[in-house]
Amino acid sequence: MKDAAILLEELCNAHGVSGYEDEVRAIVERHVRPLADEVQVDPLGNLIAWRRSATPNAPTLMIDAHLDEIGMVVSYVEASGFLRFALVGGWDERVLPAHAVTIRTREAKRIRGVIGVAPPHIQKDGERGKPYAAEALFIDVGARNRDEVAALGVRVGDSAVPDYPFARLAGDAVVGKALDNRAGCAALIEILRYLAGTGPLPVNVATVFSTFEETGARGAKVAAHTVSPQIALVLEGTVAGDFPGVPEGRSPSTQGRGPAITLMDKTTHCAPKVVRFLEELALRDGIPHQFKTPISGGTDAARIHISRGGVLTGVISVPCRYIHSPHATLRLSDFENTVLLGAAFARECHQLEF
Repeated sequence: MKDAAILLEELCNAHGVSGYEDEVRAIVERHVRPLADEVQVDPLGNLIAWRRSATPNAPTLMIDAHLDEIGMVVSYVEASGFLRFALVGGWDERVLPAHAVTIRTREAKRIRGVIGVAPPHIQKDGERGKPYAAEALFIDVGARNRDEVAALGVRVGDSAVPDYPFARLAGDAVVGKALDNRAGCAALIEILRYLAGTGPLPVNVATVFSTFEETGARGAKVAAHTVSPQIALVLEGTVAGDFPGVPEGRSPSTQGRGPAITLMDKTTHCAPKVVRFLEELALRDGIPHQFKTPISGGTDAARIHISRGGVLTGVISVPCRYIHSPHATLRLSDFENTVLLGAAFARECHQLEF
């Protein structure tokens, strides 16, 4: 995994708001097609790459990572050329003002802009220090009227994301937008690469790069119906709260301690036997790991574990600080240990009783 940072950079810098995942999916497909026995894209845009078992009637393992990121969509063009926008996914509106964004047009052009905000010099006394509501904000692309916006190719319905490039920080830390969940996508590519380089598999493995997670995990619901797995593992980039101001007991995960194994969250109770198995694999192989606490958030597991007649489901995540903001960080050691645990699970999950 010496090129993990390169893979993460390529994925994080791609544009992939929920419902607009085409660019990310194309990158993923380029990486996984040589590693898979079969690749398909369903009507919701999920990419499913299969590694088939030679064992007759082998069970199916679904490994899921969602392609999409939170973002914005242009909702109205003012006569003055400013763009109003609606939020896609779970934004904290306090972090929006004054950030640079990129709009991707229907013709795949990238148009840069900035979310405008009044400087303190012209704010009213009662406005200073108060957060802005998203409906009061706008994107400035430099246009002076609607005709100039149209000339740029920007139309209502075009999506936008924060415009900041992936970068290395001190040690093994990196920063980028959309580490939730390009970290999971990169880990799943690495797991598929590992499986392609090993011997026959005891299970059929369907690696699913799903859509629409940030707006209700709809892609995973459809993919689980198609794949019909007996067991599933979800890969995520989750909240790391190990920074000033967050008590240790309120931090869901901590960077540098390896993948976070989910016990339960607001939408899923992970199968206890899967949780135990993940822990046993980590202990056996000396993989640093932790449990995600407290009970918060949600993942594609919410849809997968209740699909069809029910699916034994587990979740492991890379701890990421500042997710759902224009910048997030992770440590490459945590990413690599997540890959190791996920790959071990893929090779040995057939030992569980389904």
